[in-house]
Amino acid sequence: MAWTLTLAVCTLAAVALAAPFHNDDGLRVELSVVDGLLNRSTDGRIILMFAPAGIDPLDDYDVTSSPDQIFGKNAFKLQSPEAVTLSGGSNFSTDLGVWGWPNVSMNDLPAQSYSVQAFLTRYETQMRSDGSTVSVRFPCGDGAPSIDGPGSLKTSITNVTVTGGSQTIELAFDNITAGQDFNGSEIGGCHQGNYEDTTYLKYVKIRSEKLSRFWGRDMFVGANVVLPHGYNTNDTAKRYPVIYSQGHWPGDGGAFRYSRDEAFASAWNEGVVNANSSESRPTPKLILVTFRHETPFYDDSYAVNNANMGPWGDAINEELIPYIDQTFNTIAQPYARIQEGGSTGGWDSAANLIFRPDLFGACFSSYPDSLDFHRHQAIPLYTAENAYQLANGSIINSIRTFENDTEVILASTAQENHWELTFGTSSRSFLQWDVWQTVFGVQGYNNYPLEAWDKVTGEIYPGAVEYWKHMDLAHYITSNWDGEKNLGENLRNRIFVYVGERDDYFLNGGVHEFDSRVTAKGGPGWANFTYIAQNGHGGNYQDREIWDYLELLSGWIEDHSPEGATPLPRGVTVPSARGNYWEEVLAYGGREAAVARQASPVIYQHEKPRKHDTSALKASVGRWDPGMSLEAVWLLDSKPSCQPFAVMPEQTVTYERKHRWSRHAKLQLAVTGRKRGYETETRKSEFVWI
Repeated sequence: MAWTLTLAVCTLAAVALAAPFHNDDGLRVELSVVDGLLNRSTDGRIILMFAPAGIDPLDDYDVTSSPDQIFGKNAFKLQSPEAVTLSGGSNFSTDLGVWGWPNVSMNDLPAQSYSVQAFLTRYETQMRSDGSTVSVRFPCGDGAPSIDGPGSLKTSITNVTVTGGSQTIELAFDNITAGQDFNGSEIGGCHQGNYEDTTYLKYVKIRSEKLSRFWGRDMFVGANVVLPHGYNTNDTAKRYPVIYSQGHWPGDGGAFRYSRDEAFASAWNEGVVNANSSESRPTPKLILVTFRHETPFYDDSYAVNNANMGPWGDAINEELIPYIDQTFNTIAQPYARIQEGGSTGGWDSAANLIFRPDLFGACFSSYPDSLDFHRHQAIPLYTAENAYQLANGSIINSIRTFENDTEVILASTAQENHWELTFGTSSRSFLQWDVWQTVFGVQGYNNYPLEAWDKVTGEIYPGAVEYWKHMDLAHYITSNWDGEKNLGENLRNRIFVYVGERDDYFLNGGVHEFDSRVTAKGGPGWANFTYIAQNGHGGNYQDREIWDYLELLSGWIEDHSPEGATPLPRGVTVPSARGNYWEEVLAYGGREAAVARQASPVIYQHEKPRKHDTSALKASVGRWDPGMSLEAVWLLDSKPSCQPFAVMPEQTVTYERKHRWSRHAKLQLAVTGRKRGYETETRKSEFVWI
């Protein structure tokens, strides 16, 4: 029998989940929108901030240090002069009610004086080419901040005293955050920013056909290009290697801190390092490129194709880089293309070499995000049951520092995830843990990222974790060691990774896991690893001074050029070695794949029951996304015949007949699924006669 998916709303359950914690005796904040501020209704995320009196709430809202009390609530179809009320809050109201940090409920806000301000991050609803529909914010050349980005509504800062009893505070959205100034002629308007070129610093931006097709709207990708001293556009005979630097939103800051570090910029422009000393030497003759690729989920796309953000890897590698090669005098060969970066950029740079050994020569990856998910930061993701604490009850920490050789914990994984949840549900906070769900995972049946754990409780969903493996770079390499991709040979001695053993975000654990797995396959020296015991998070590769680092990269290129001491073999840069194909990514994790994971309940009745048959009937509760909480009930003639009972996805349940078969009643199995970020839905089997 073919499975059909029947959707129905379980009204009582939906109301129970939707209702936010409400207490008329507690604090209420009523937010209105002044007339004319909104020209149409809008969805979005309201963020309400209470800072100590006299302090701007935006001065410090970091999870490690903020004195603010922050509360968030989703808004739907908000328009002028409509008002929305925030009150209460609980673990069960994250989607439709209030969620706060560090206090979940507004009723727990300490009684004192505050400077209060509210913001509305506006969402746009977009249907993508794979059939998925999401409501997200499209950044506007601002680097995708989690709050107060261009186009956001905001109230004026208001001084209030919270009494601790029944109280109503009235605020009005009366202003819109301005973005950059644009004259209307720039390609793509504000998207990916627009900046003025200088002699050696050029800003490029192109419309991506691949991204635009997926998102159903114009999408752009850009880069900051630093040209070497003496560069002459017309001298096409003289060509230069390119260092592709990955990382967070660079804005107009150039590459390798160009124009952020005056000494670096001055030396680069003059073409001489330490011009006034006996150690003077020419600057390396390289083109430096840093990408601008803010997305509707983060300030950095992670430069790979993924089912939630789209074909960013292809947009950069098959559209933007060819444009750079056509525009500037580059050497468009793998040996002359180096990927480098730190932290997020460390993962980006490693992934781009590993997925595209046909395109790049090597990666120099510093303190990268987890290269192996056996240690996702400090979470043993494949074996743990909870992302926030281990089986022995010990807390999993997220951010640390060292003071006098003593480790000081600044935030736990739970604290950081709970803080992010104030800024957005369904992985829309524009913050770190959410973007990992977005990039490493696949689409959920709710169209948003299929999260690997519950954001509130930390419960890990092994079925969702399984979908992360295609972005586990150790797993990817070892799974494709031989065969068509032949990564064991094609990537040999092309991966360079550095991390400090006191990394602020515990990223050294993931590097060690990656090291152990690829070294077990390829032996010592297959890849190159540097661990510095006392170092934390930051700095250049191997903690090198910037010019020393650039000369190291330049030296690798020279050695691996066709005329070099160890030329890069043509056989290791073959097209068959590439991976992360967009079509495969979409088939694995896009909307069709999410729908294919689902199945309605089905009652197994392989033959017509005999008269007076009292044998039991068996049924499957169907297939559901990982993490769904399921409750089943047997229906006789569309009415419940028992109390609802908890079930697991794909579980087989039994109906014990209480009467002989009479063909007078219709039996169905109804299963209701609930999950944070999902609409509560009930699926019913086709009926059978009993």
